[in-house]
Amino acid sequence: MKKSFYFMTLIMSVLHLIFAVSCNDTPTYEELKSAEQVIIKRIIAEKGIEVLSEYPKDGVFGKNQFVELSSGIYMNVIDSGNGVRAQYNATTVLTRVCGYVYDADTPYYFNSFGNSGYPFEFKYGMAYSVVSEHQASGDNYYLCFGMGIESALQYVGDSAWVKLIVPGYSEISDIPAGSSYQSANTQKYYPIYYDSIRYVFW
Repeated sequence: MKKSFYFMTLIMSVLHLIFAVSCNDTPTYEELKSAEQVIIKRIIAEKGIEVLSEYPKDGVFGKNQFVELSSGIYMNVIDSGNGVRAQYNATTVLTRVCGYVYDADTPYYFNSFGNSGYPFEFKYGMAYSVVSEHQASGDNYYLCFGMGIESALQYVGDSAWVKLIVPGYSEISDIPAGSSYQSANTQKYYPIYYDSIRYVFW
């Protein structure tokens, strides 16, 4: 009886150790964030980006000037639009985008401009419901649409053009700001560099 007890105790200890080691294979949030920061620094270097410490007082950005927002998103305003601002839960917004998902050594290029692509559509303030709707779809919304795209509308209006870097770890009001794809891999976050985003109010 004693031998059985010791044998079972030994088995349980080994299983506990295996379980503990396998759990430790999952990176922590800080490790994921740190690894993604390395990729973001690479994007900043490759694109010759100057990171501003605050939003320009006159609202005018240089070609490669980006400001880091409190969410962790980097933004460059190419054109702030025609002065018409989106109204919460009332304005329907159509966006076309192009850029790169940095999920491999060679980033994946996407483009929804032109006749072959469809714009992303959402109601201002409700972008996360659109993200949730497409969470398991595997479509373009899943790949590269998130609240980060909507967040720029705090600063720009109808017919605006912006560039963004949206980290997979970025959050807006404790909700992920990136696309579902960016944080789907528990081993790695993927940043997205949006080379161009255009907003049209509908």
